[in-house]
Formats: sequence, structure tokens, C-alpha cells
Amino acid sequence: MVKKIERGGSARLETLHQLARTLDVVTLTFVGSTSPEPKEDNDVAVLADLRSAITPPVGLTGRPIYGSSDGDDLDLERLLRAVKLAEGAYRTNRYDDLASFLPALIRSAHHHVDGYASNQSHRDALRLRADVVGLAGRYLIQIRAHDLALVALHASLRDALDIEDATRAAAAVSGQAHAMLRQGRFHEVERLCSETAAQLEPQLSKATPGQLSAWGWMLLRASAAAARNNRPKEAMEYQGIAAAAAAPLRHEHATVDQKTFGPTTVALKTIENALVSGAPDKALALSSTLSRTDDLTNEEWDRHLLDRARASVQTGDSEAATELLVELRRRSPQWLRYQQPARDTLREILATRNRRLTEQQRILADHMKITD
Repeated sequence: MVKKIERGGSARLETLHQLARTLDVVTLTFVGSTSPEPKEDNDVAVLADLRSAITPPVGLTGRPIYGSSDGDDLDLERLLRAVKLAEGAYRTNRYDDLASFLPALIRSAHHHVDGYASNQSHRDALRLRADVVGLAGRYLIQIRAHDLALVALHASLRDALDIEDATRAAAAVSGQAHAMLRQGRFHEVERLCSETAAQLEPQLSKATPGQLSAWGWMLLRASAAAARNNRPKEAMEYQGIAAAAAAPLRHEHATVDQKTFGPTTVALKTIENALVSGAPDKALALSSTLSRTDDLTNEEWDRHLLDRARASVQTGDSEAATELLVELRRRSPQWLRYQQPARDTLREILATRNRRLTEQQRILADHMKITD
């Protein structure tokens, strides 16, 4: 692998991270800028309507051209109900539903902000637009459209800052960090989140659950970035402070971006960091002491089950890894299709098998469109 990289070859970030641990350098040592290989951009047509809603054309007047959704029929209560329905679709991984109505919902939010520009309801319109474009950003992360996700999350952040809503602003920054982690921008994420965490740090004796959650998630994002950039000491430090932020909550607290924060979330991220740091046995040992709580989101628990599958295949237990992937397909089929770690796990299972594919493995390969 080293010779391949020296010759200008490419490797997955997970492989580069393993190499960095071996050589005791940061992961980004091996990441250089080159032109990407040409490939078909199949999402251009699929995301065209959503891209138009998030980044509308702007003419010489300087005003965006949003289209006609709700332009002459403003109703904040109706918009709020629609946003809640969209959030419900996100929580239950109904991605096809989101793709169908997010563009019109975003355009409607734009029109409400413009329509109430000189009205006392302007603040409410901005809050709802921050919520809906933030939701679009998180959905786009899940389907791996990271650049467009960042555009949406930047827009959500601007609206949150305009109404001085620190909780929503922090959620937008956390979403940015998630997208940037997926892009391998570890140093930037650690800096962004450590600086933001310092700005958000509350007085523990007076902090609200919302303040603790915003601060805690920022620390978890910084920890994830440090762990992936082969900075285990710093990752543990951020993780320890996040645990201190979670301690007063006792239970999981629901956040404005359809997540939760609390002791269980911190425990899940500790397991994730162990796996990232090359300790799958430790990840499995920690996981064996953990059970799901009712107040945890499906997304976070699904991500944990995927971590367990990754750890299982890395410790040679392909059967357990297969069972976990089957469970994830049953629980969250649309979500699973977009998870690169799931594809990597299944490929490793298939590469190490010594007999024909089982029926479960064949179904999984077909579901995730794995043909090699």
C-alpha cells in the first residue's frame, strides 16, 4: 500500500488512518490534492429540484428567484405543520418522501421569510427556514451529497444567527462538522468544533439541557475528528469533557436537529472512537455493556449497530457481522443503502467466505448494489 501511494495511487481514508497509526503521524499526512478520476454524476438530475430550492438563481436585482410555492398564500401554522411532518420522515428514514417534498417546503419557507419581512412574524419565519434547510442539509449528508449539504447548513446557520438562536446555530455547525468529517477534513473539523465549544461552554451549575447538548455535541465532533486524524490523546480529552457535559442530564435530551445528547450518546461515541482507533475488541467489549434506551434516536442506534458489524468482521466473526447487517436492513433499509461502512463490511464478509453466498448475503449484496 505504501508503494502504491508513493506512486500516486489512491486509498480509502480508513486505510490511510491505519497507516498513520502504524507510522505515528496524523492521517492527513497522506492526503494530497489531485484531480479526481472522472465518473458519471448520476445525482445531477435526481437532486436538480432540491439544488434549485437551496441555491436558487439570482438576477440583476440581487434577489433570488424562488418559484411559486406559497408565494401568495402565507400561513406560518401550515408551514410549521409541514416542517414537523418532514422531521418525522427524517427520523424514520423515509428518504424518498423527503426527496419529494423538501424542494417545495424550502421554497415555501423562502416566501414566508420574504412575505413577513416587515412583520412581527419575520423571526418565526426565519426560525422555520433555519429548521427546514438544516433538515435538508442533514438529509443530504445521509445520501452523501456533502457539498450541497454544506450550502444548506450554512444557510441554516445564517438564519439562526439572524434571530440570535444559539441552539439552532450550534446545530448547524454540528451538521457542517458531520459533512466535513465525511469529506476527510479532520483538522478543519477539530478546529471549528473546539473553537465553537469554547464559545458555547456554559456554567455547569446554571446550564440548561439545550446548552449542555449543544456544547456536548461540539466536543463529540471534535473528538471524532481527532480520532480519525490519529490524535488519540486529544480525542480522549474532548470525549472526557463531553462526558462531563452529559453527566448532569442523566437521560438523553432531544435536540433541535433530531438527535439526542446524554450519557448513552457519549458511550456510543466512545465505542466509535475505539473502532476508528484500531481497537475492534475494545469496541465490542464496550458495546456488550450497553443497551438501547427508549429516548435514543433510530439513527444513532443504527450507527452503533453498524459499528458493531464493522468490529465483528475485523475480529473475524463474519457470521455476527452478517446478522447485524440483516437486522439493519430490516430496521432501516433506505438508510443502510447509503452507508459506505456497511458496503465495506459486506465486501470484507464476501471476500473471506469459503463457500457460496448464503441467502442473507445475496439479499444484502443486492440491496446495497454490490456486484464485485
